[in-house]
Amino acid sequence: MRDFFYYFCRELTLFLPRLGSRQVYEGMDLVPRTGPALVLCNHIAHFDPSFMMAKFPRVVHFMADKPMLDIPIFGWMLQRAHVFPIDRTKRDLGALKTALARLKAGNMVGIFPEQGIRQAETSVLGGAPMDTGTAALWQKADVPVVPMVIIGTDQMYALKNYFRRPRIFVRVGKTLPPDKNASREELRDRIAAAWRELFAAIDRDHHLQPDELPVTAQERWGRPRPALPAGD
Repeated sequence: MRDFFYYFCRELTLFLPRLGSRQVYEGMDLVPRTGPALVLCNHIAHFDPSFMMAKFPRVVHFMADKPMLDIPIFGWMLQRAHVFPIDRTKRDLGALKTALARLKAGNMVGIFPEQGIRQAETSVLGGAPMDTGTAALWQKADVPVVPMVIIGTDQMYALKNYFRRPRIFVRVGKTLPPDKNASREELRDRIAAAWRELFAAIDRDHHLQPDELPVTAQERWGRPRPALPAGD
């Protein structure tokens, strides 16, 4: 019963997107069945966590932006679904301590290292650099990393796509072992390289079409792409 809200929130948020899409899950057999680990995934849409959890063999404790947990009722359920907040307006040491505590307890912790939804040239898959923050956590936690790439979930922003049932790909790669002797920059580069290899493998194996590549929600709605914030 302690995981009731985890599965309830998963099924609640997946109900329509699952019916309106064709999902391809690969590499789930590579997920460690016991012990702590960081699950690190790219982030292209608000639907990502639900699709990530759909076939994942273990419960994942997600780190999420604080405003998500401030939503009445739903935020309360998320907290009971093992989701914990991070305040991205500051250096949130509390979120770091929570992540480390949950890893120490033997859990899997899910993080989106890109610090927000990213597509095209703003994403690591599109060539953008990755911050070293998650690498620093990996270094301190000294646990394995499960790299994951998700493609296609942004298509679910457009209601018209539910009728054509677009493809969604979720692929897990080989677990990256901890390495206390590596620098944060080296660890960051290993994460980015693992993601890019997974993305290339999805493209090679499934021949991604141009309309399957990630774009913003606004573009899915037929609107102009929003201007990038200063500094991006």
